[in-house]
Amino acid sequence: MRKTVEFIEDRIKWRASQHNLPNKTVFLFENLTDEVKMKYLNHFDEKDSGKIILLFTDSKNNWTALGTKRIIGYDGTKLNSVKLDAIEDVDSKNRKEYFEKAEAGETKLKKIKKRNERELLVTEFDGKETIFITKKGSDLFSLWNIMIMITRLNK
Repeated sequence: MRKTVEFIEDRIKWRASQHNLPNKTVFLFENLTDEVKMKYLNHFDEKDSGKIILLFTDSKNNWTALGTKRIIGYDGTKLNSVKLDAIEDVDSKNRKEYFEKAEAGETKLKKIKKRNERELLVTEFDGKETIFITKKGSDLFSLWNIMIMITRLNK
């Protein structure tokens, strides 16, 4: 079943509200001024990305935008994007690496400090992995939860 743009937008906004978003570093894109929107829209085409709903900022150089068709990120040097319907899994980059090391017996399991996490690892069905950057801590895990919801919608 193909979900409408409006349905996806509503679900993203609903899940964001469950995580107290927007906040000081996460914005509803529609509420930004035209001047600020253009700063980001110059990097990608909304026809390809869908309507941009949320903008996660870490600094002037690092940001992640979530649209109704794609997640787009800029890490200060290059632009990355992944189609939402191509996503198989999402995780924190450090968390994934940590559990892989623990499974290999290279480290002992201990509690991960979520407040230090800032890199969301998105894995596509073809195995390609892409990193998206947010502010450390709750912003990353809010985006993570939103992305998990999206992957479930696409199944």
